[in-house]
Amino acid sequence: MSSVYTRLSAATQYPGTPTTTAIAALLLLTTSSLLTGCERIQDRMIERRIEQGLAGDREDLMKDGSLHVILCGTGSPLADADRAAACTAVIAGNNFYLVDVGPGSQEVVQLMRLPRAQLSGVLLTHFHSDHIGGLGEVTMQSWVAGRDKPLPVYGGPGVERIVSGFNLAYNHDRAYRVAHHGDHLMPREGGRATAHAFEVNKQPVIIMNDGELRITAFKVEHNPVEPAVGYRFDYGGRSVVISGDTGPSDALVEASRGADLLVHEALAGHLISRMSRLASERGLDRMAGLAADILDYHSTPAQALDAARRAGVPTLVLTHLVPGPPNRLAERVFMRDTDDTDVEVILGRDGMHFVLPPDGGLQRGTLE
Repeated sequence: MSSVYTRLSAATQYPGTPTTTAIAALLLLTTSSLLTGCERIQDRMIERRIEQGLAGDREDLMKDGSLHVILCGTGSPLADADRAAACTAVIAGNNFYLVDVGPGSQEVVQLMRLPRAQLSGVLLTHFHSDHIGGLGEVTMQSWVAGRDKPLPVYGGPGVERIVSGFNLAYNHDRAYRVAHHGDHLMPREGGRATAHAFEVNKQPVIIMNDGELRITAFKVEHNPVEPAVGYRFDYGGRSVVISGDTGPSDALVEASRGADLLVHEALAGHLISRMSRLASERGLDRMAGLAADILDYHSTPAQALDAARRAGVPTLVLTHLVPGPPNRLAERVFMRDTDDTDVEVILGRDGMHFVLPPDGGLQRGTLE
């Protein structure tokens, strides 16, 4: 009702606004009042909404033989009402993995009805808070959705402490839910995560290969952050590479050769440099220093494009956007120096869905 009132007010207060706009708004307001006054209609509307919620998660994504890539968080540590922090979902047959689980990403996963009960594992690229902050909620919510075994969490050395910390923090929550609902509805083991550590030096490491899906981890450049890795998924003759946080990286280029899709982080250096300069001019030295410091361990859109071009990847999707552009104008500014190229460059948004069928091609859409 408030939005209708806003439109009605605008129509009656500003010169030159057509009278029909005010009349239409008034009719809509009247209709809304009638509907909200009828309990039978109210109840039916509520039931329809409940029925939509009972449709369940989208297990169909696991049955078409395609490699699915869904952006569940394209933001950064900077607050953004439209973007969750870093998270990319990959679905390949019976396998469903999340690469990083930043704050807010679990809500995106749930709203897009991804098959949480079938979550195969979480792959962490590194341990910055905007990449691990949602691990507790992802573990808990996939358990509530029906996952009945411990959730595997993969990462470099140190992942054991990360997982142990989240298990400890959620210990009371698990106990409450089992006591309340019973072990038959909330199997105790499903509420925990288990750590699977691996180490990557100069050579990539295959961390999973079941004969259909192969996942390879490779080292990237995010110094002084160690470990820091990216991941490549190969399934059904198709492949996607997810960079994690990195500056320009020859290892990433090598790992991406022959891939169909590269999901790469992007920081608009020209915007962050300007932010640092303006902060310094206003005496905000701490903010200026923090902004300047992040320039040397991330990649600009142009550098991400260079990596895709060198690796021969036809489609580049930019994610982990710093700062996340809030409108079309800001998007154009963010994407400077990425035009006139044989590589298709896509600015990522939460909910974007890329489908790589086994017989070739790339389909794209949005999961809502």
